[in-house]
Amino acid sequence: MIFRIRFLLFSMSMFTVMCSSVFAETPCRLGAQQGIGALGHIEPRSRVIKVSHNAGPEGARVKQLFFQETDSVKAGEKLAILSEHIKRKAEVEAAKMRIKVLEAARAVEQITLAFNKRENERHQSLELSSAVSISLADAKQLAFEQSAANLKRLSAEIARAQSELKVAQAELENTLIYAPITGTIMKIFTRPSERIGDNGLLEMADLSRLDVVAEVYESELLQVKIGQQGCITATGFKRSYSAQVRELGFQVRKNDLNDTDPLADRDNRIIEVRLTLEPEAAADLRHQIFRQVKVRIIP
Repeated sequence: MIFRIRFLLFSMSMFTVMCSSVFAETPCRLGAQQGIGALGHIEPRSRVIKVSHNAGPEGARVKQLFFQETDSVKAGEKLAILSEHIKRKAEVEAAKMRIKVLEAARAVEQITLAFNKRENERHQSLELSSAVSISLADAKQLAFEQSAANLKRLSAEIARAQSELKVAQAELENTLIYAPITGTIMKIFTRPSERIGDNGLLEMADLSRLDVVAEVYESELLQVKIGQQGCITATGFKRSYSAQVRELGFQVRKNDLNDTDPLADRDNRIIEVRLTLEPEAAADLRHQIFRQVKVRIIP
């Protein structure tokens, strides 16, 4: 009985492996005349994201880079520190210290105000009984009013210093560059000690899910619907890959991709159609981002 059960489990596991193997080795196949044909390119679902600085038109120089090309990063991880970081950090500390000094001065002025208030009230009552001169009572009142004015001035200076601290903290934050998404560093354009140019610091993308962006002729777009199946091929591919139409573009424009056929029309009007590649394609094609492929969509 035990032998039969083991034999049955072994047979089921072998059947599962054979089925998965057959599925993996049986790509979609469409003839040249089947479906809607188009040229396309491989692109990450996340798109390729260009990461740059936020230091304004004057630019920024990289002080330290924490990752290299092909490294995986998580969203929010620190990618780089800019050369202005130390200066901006010192400005933040100076602003905090100034606030502490002003708050201490305000605390002293509050004590002085309380004392001058009591003195003013006492001399005002004595003035009514003619126990003190009018000039002395006026001096006490003036001291009280000056303390009140000083307290308001210090409070205003503290509010201004707090605003300056927020600006300094924002400028300090701009000297740090963080990963906007979880993904892979694809290309680094700026190394430590170099100034970030128009290309930005680096490019990154989430390569776990890949799409194909197909350039479908505008005359054939009405035949394309979300959810339709497609077949992706290219010279040098070990196999063809299945895909599914996920998104239809909105803009009609001139095509970017051209067929190798010298007689092919090179001034077509197209609309971009985005197809989701099958999961197995991510492992095979993650090093072929933006590669041109041929697409067949089954209407």
